[in-house]
Amino acid sequence: MLMFCVLMVLILHMNVHCVYLNWTSHDRPNIVVLVSDAFDGRLTFSPGNKVVQLPYINYMREMGAVFLNSYTNSPICCPSRAAMWSGQFVHLTQAWNNYKCLDPSATTWMAHLGKSGYHTHSMGKLDYTSGHHSVSNRVEAWTRDVPFLLRQEGRPVTDLVGDTSTKRVMTKDWNITDVAVQWIRHTAVSLTQPFALYVGLNLPHPYCTDSLGPTAGGSTFRTSPYWLNKVSYDQVSVPKWLRVEDMHPVDYYSTFTKNCSGHFTEEEIRNIRAFYYAMCAETDSMLGEVIDSLRDTGLLNRTVVLFTSDHGDLAMEHRQFYKMSMFEGSSHVPLLIMGPGVKTGFEISLPVSLVDIYPTVLDLAGVPQPGGLSGHSLIPLVSGVSAQSAEPHPGWVLSEYHGCNANASTYMLRIGEWKYITYADGLTVPPQLFNLSKDESELRNVASHFPDVCQDLDRLLRTVVDYPSVSQAVHRYNKQQFLEWKQNLGDSYSQVIANLRWHIDWQEDAQSYERDIEEWLSHSMSKQQCIVAVNAQY
Repeated sequence: MLMFCVLMVLILHMNVHCVYLNWTSHDRPNIVVLVSDAFDGRLTFSPGNKVVQLPYINYMREMGAVFLNSYTNSPICCPSRAAMWSGQFVHLTQAWNNYKCLDPSATTWMAHLGKSGYHTHSMGKLDYTSGHHSVSNRVEAWTRDVPFLLRQEGRPVTDLVGDTSTKRVMTKDWNITDVAVQWIRHTAVSLTQPFALYVGLNLPHPYCTDSLGPTAGGSTFRTSPYWLNKVSYDQVSVPKWLRVEDMHPVDYYSTFTKNCSGHFTEEEIRNIRAFYYAMCAETDSMLGEVIDSLRDTGLLNRTVVLFTSDHGDLAMEHRQFYKMSMFEGSSHVPLLIMGPGVKTGFEISLPVSLVDIYPTVLDLAGVPQPGGLSGHSLIPLVSGVSAQSAEPHPGWVLSEYHGCNANASTYMLRIGEWKYITYADGLTVPPQLFNLSKDESELRNVASHFPDVCQDLDRLLRTVVDYPSVSQAVHRYNKQQFLEWKQNLGDSYSQVIANLRWHIDWQEDAQSYERDIEEWLSHSMSKQQCIVAVNAQY
């Protein structure tokens, strides 16, 4: 009976693919992929969609399929995008932080589409190759094992600009949207071959806090009254926080380095969240401009549209903002698909992730899958042929993080009702286990209550990645890169390192922090020793 079920799954899987793989060059759909930055995926379905008006995301959900459990493969910009563009997990691409990602010559799904006869065009934020982002960002990632505790971000704040008629707050993204719309109206409409268009936006990523100087990160949530009016303020919750002494040590490190360990009033927290939701509404409007241009030109019925994001934003959940965390606000991303062959009003609860976009797009175009991909095509899921057609997808997702604002390599396995998070070598830092069906807020770490579940999930995780070895590789990389950077600076090292984003805390005891780094470079301190040393500071 089991073999019969497996055979039926394979037959159904193959039949679904034939719908796409047998298309002629004239039948193949156009493909539009719009990727935002820092968009919480929980806002794309109920009950999250009740807090803010997102008419075009709602339209995509009604006209296509929405994934209820879609995740980033790394909750930070560049490594996440590297996974999406390469179709490979982070430990395979070695995209350890915002500075180290893909080589510019890496073969992306867009390159495959171009070779198969698609007219391809990309615009806006790409951010998947190495060598970018600030010096502060990379140094903070390299030194995360050093046992000191320094604030690396500006305190999250809000900024209300314009009036009730101010729609274009993020002008750079609106300019990109305008270019995309013009390209659709004037170029795409006249093409004789199918096209693939990628549009990358920066919203709803927080803005840089200008008052903190040129090295500042993004800690300002900026919007106008026009977009704030799209938010149902009475639906904006103030999330519960654990007591500081009850926080996981890595979570506390994140809270402190993100400058969120101080006091926040309920009004501050609610405003930060409301402004973030308003920024999501502005993002939705840009998506709408692209959809409307496809409809106006008669291209919409021949175009598959996909909307997603590189990661989410905690927006003050768990006493944090930004990303760099496996909590839902940070790791759960939107994923909606609509177009020919996609079932309408369809919800998929199976966990999926951004590496699945690569094989999905190739399936849409009828392009053979290359070997070595970590993802699985989502076509069997969105076509709605049968429930069994979802079986080829393994039903779990992997996310990993090796960058700044977290002082241990972090690995998350999401399957069924469980989210399992483990760190470093799996021994020296305690794991976390959340039952999302009973604890949506992720406030009850039940790892000690379900050791058998932890063991089973850890065993599954190790079949995907030898994470203790990966953690060691990242540790060696961080030391090597920092040492090379330090040596290249020569006599200016002390001045440069003192004026990075942590400069306010650093200058209180610069000599001590430099000694901490020298000891780290010259000694092999275990991860547990590092975390214990950091914990001793609070």
